[in-house]
Amino acid sequence: MLFDVNIAADALDDLLDNERGMILEGRIDGLADTTRQKERLIARLGEHPSVPRLLQLREKIQRNQSLLSAAARGLKAARARLDHLSGTGAPMRAYSANGAAFDLVTPGKKPGINHRA
Repeated sequence: MLFDVNIAADALDDLLDNERGMILEGRIDGLADTTRQKERLIARLGEHPSVPRLLQLREKIQRNQSLLSAAARGLKAARARLDHLSGTGAPMRAYSANGAAFDLVTPGKKPGINHRA
């Protein structure tokens, strides 16, 4: 039983490191599968893992949660910015050498930015 717990703890430790890499690289498409794997490994830990090992795993879980929260905030901010730019038709502003603000306008077009793929 203890051997199985150590194997599960080591596997969870490796999985948490892999999850961190996925988050930092923006590979969020695999996170749902990672969550299922974490749930399975946590269930295998049972009631007998060592306290120091649990604390180490908890620290990694909290680290990854912080990274996920930051990524979610970044995605939300990017979406809000894109919604603002596309929804309001707000022109892009620039400043002259003397500090006067002006809208960037393409001749013959409405003020704003045209985005192309």
